[in-house]
Amino acid sequence: MKKWLGLLIIAIFGCSAITVFADDQAAVSAAASDAAQPVPVPQGDSAAQGPASEAAPVAAVKAPINFGDYRSTTLATKAWQALAQNDIESVLAYTNKCISLYAAQAAKMQAGLKDYATGSNDDIFKYWALNDVATSYYIQGEAYRAANMKDEAKEAYTTLINNYSFGQAWDTKGWFWKPAAAAKEKLEMMASGANWDFGDYTSSTLVKQAWAALAANDLKAVQAYVNKAAELYGDKAKEMQAGLKDYATGSNDAIFKYWALNDVATGYFILGKAYQSANMKDKAKEAYTTLINNYSFGQAWDPKGWFWKPADGAKEQLDMMAAGTNWDFGDYTSSTLVQKAWAALAANDLNAVQAYANKTVELYAGKAKEMQASLKEYPWESKEKTMSYWALNDVSTALFILGEAYQNAGKKDEATSAYKRVINEFFYGQCWDPGGWFWKPSEAAQQKLGELDNV
Repeated sequence: MKKWLGLLIIAIFGCSAITVFADDQAAVSAAASDAAQPVPVPQGDSAAQGPASEAAPVAAVKAPINFGDYRSTTLATKAWQALAQNDIESVLAYTNKCISLYAAQAAKMQAGLKDYATGSNDDIFKYWALNDVATSYYIQGEAYRAANMKDEAKEAYTTLINNYSFGQAWDTKGWFWKPAAAAKEKLEMMASGANWDFGDYTSSTLVKQAWAALAANDLKAVQAYVNKAAELYGDKAKEMQAGLKDYATGSNDAIFKYWALNDVATGYFILGKAYQSANMKDKAKEAYTTLINNYSFGQAWDPKGWFWKPADGAKEQLDMMAAGTNWDFGDYTSSTLVQKAWAALAANDLNAVQAYANKTVELYAGKAKEMQASLKEYPWESKEKTMSYWALNDVSTALFILGEAYQNAGKKDEATSAYKRVINEFFYGQCWDPGGWFWKPSEAAQQKLGELDNV
């Protein structure tokens, strides 16, 4: 009976990988094989503890703390979740439990290595205790750093580096990263006064941080995040690039599979834009050229529901630099382009209106036509419902702005053409007025055509 019970426990808890918190690319600790890590019997903290000096200070723990099956993978996963919630007490509860139970085994595994374990994933997973204890100390360091407890953070990072340097953490996208290397980087940043927040070190997080830094006009931060993404994911991105002969197509999931290529390509585009903003033209050209030459099939996801091509954007930026023009398309979203078109219209800058309006049409006309074809009347149910036809709204508005710019410049034929496109192709588009209502570009365009007929 005991034999079968033991097998049942292993069958229930045995797994070779773990699922982590919300981010689909979150860094997690390596999972142990069934044979390597039996389910421990919960005991006091001294049951399987290494040297007393290794245990981090115990904090007052918020209830409820659930250690689950007490496996190192479970404890590390719960620690990551607590870190994401900025819950330092729970972080310490889970990481200290992992350390108290598995530090001795982790130390033995560390002593048996002269370098990082290599080979198959299973070969690296065999060092489960080392991997998870190293990861736990890294999480502790991050929690302490977030709480501005610098001395405690340094102690956690240093313990990791000195005692568990060959531990590796598993990323659910299919690779291992090195907590000790990340800890060294954090110590260096603390020493220099820099405070780049690499988060979970995933490519998606780094690119999000780079976009935010670009918006804040912080060149150094852009460099830090983009260079880190390239350092960690450049090789994987090149491998993905080499496997393609054209842009990946199919479902969103099919394109997201090329995550490293997409994010590294996007990173270099952001870097080029940051250098342009700083008037560092040669550096901008270098970043754009690197993107075009090495990561040309990368695609960037727009939160509104589509992919755009950073390499095409880079080529366009290089062309503009060569021509001496400097249109700032920002993040290339339709809302940004339309806002810039309105500003150019107010400044009576026809060339700029053409650049921003035509870019909106180039990028979004296809989606706008899909939306137009799905309608038989203006959407009216709610503001959110109307806003959901974003491409249709922005393309119709951009063409209306273009018509107005041409009309102001005395270009009657061009104005007529722009207004007619609004009416004939994007009739159900609507434009939000900051005063709190929608107006209809097609109706305004019809009125403008009447004005032109009387000229």
